[in-house]
Amino acid sequence: MIPSSKYLFWGLALLVATQAQAQSRQDPADISTGQQLIQQGGTMQGGAAASATENQAILNQQGNGNQATIEQQLLSAGRGNVATILQTGNGNAAAALQTGLANRTTITQVGAGNVVVSDVTGYNTESTISQTGNLNQVNQQLVRDNQRYSVEQQGNGNNLLQRETGGNAPGYNVTMHGNGIKVMIEQGRVSAQP
Repeated sequence: MIPSSKYLFWGLALLVATQAQAQSRQDPADISTGQQLIQQGGTMQGGAAASATENQAILNQQGNGNQATIEQQLLSAGRGNVATILQTGNGNAAAALQTGLANRTTITQVGAGNVVVSDVTGYNTESTISQTGNLNQVNQQLVRDNQRYSVEQQGNGNNLLQRETGGNAPGYNVTMHGNGIKVMIEQGRVSAQP
């Protein structure tokens, strides 16, 4: 279960993004109504390129009404975290929270109304999420070290709830091709969502 402080973070992130979206629609010079909120913790040295010891956030939005939030916490000295969100289409929403060292999250959304919430805590864990279609959802919580996870959704109305918070199960790939597929994976065990 996600601690209450993280609920507060995601709620505030959505509120800020919604307010910023309303403001951007009033600005005719704005090239996109997509919104972004990026918050990073850890050392930042200035300069054009971030080093391997700094957190990095990359955001590319094309379309209207897209929302993205990235929060990264670099704990102690070590390699920074990298988060990438790429959105093409309308009304997509993505949130990436990374806590730890050397974690990598990549979220790609193509279509409309897709939603991703990814929460990665640990060391050297990679999550790649790709959504193509409309109204797909991924809710992911990974508390793992040295693992690789991949989620691919193609179609419409697919829903994945993924929780990996311990144990020795290796990382894995999830492929959802079709419409209306609803899957829950907890600690490596797959079941249908109610």
